[in-house]
Amino acid sequence: MAELYHRYRRFNDGLERMLLALASLVVAIVVVLPFASFVVRAITGEGYSFLAETAPQLVPWMVFPVLGILLRRDSHIAVDVLPHFLSGNRLRTLRIVVLVICLLATLMMGVFGITTTSFYAKLGQLSTTEIEFPLWYLYVSYPVGFLLAANFCLESLIGEWCGERVRVTGEQL
Repeated sequence: MAELYHRYRRFNDGLERMLLALASLVVAIVVVLPFASFVVRAITGEGYSFLAETAPQLVPWMVFPVLGILLRRDSHIAVDVLPHFLSGNRLRTLRIVVLVICLLATLMMGVFGITTTSFYAKLGQLSTTEIEFPLWYLYVSYPVGFLLAANFCLESLIGEWCGERVRVTGEQL
């Protein structure tokens, strides 16, 4: 089981690097687009609203996919009272229970996201932006992010179960 965990962890290490690179790219785009909008308006006197509209629409693609990375690194918001009073097997049991709850919650949210996204896709609504696109494109980040979070929770759960879980502090992001 420990060997499975270490292979799974190596796979998720690569996945994490890829997700952080994509999130960094989205951040760069979110920063550059409003600036480009300003430059275009200053030079030509005309504005293109899609330059201003696109940045906020990309934010969910920056937030939801990295949610799992925060869970994996224990960098999420938490009230850590019990771990200060527990040790040994009791602390390990608490961590396993919390990870099972996180895994179930992220799976449920991922399934709910798939259901919601498919509902919006069936509606066939288009955005009201300058460049029209199906509105459900905005909602795909939700199930993708929560299913990735479930993946990272499963990794942490397997590691905790084996007693091999590698903890990385949030400062190393």
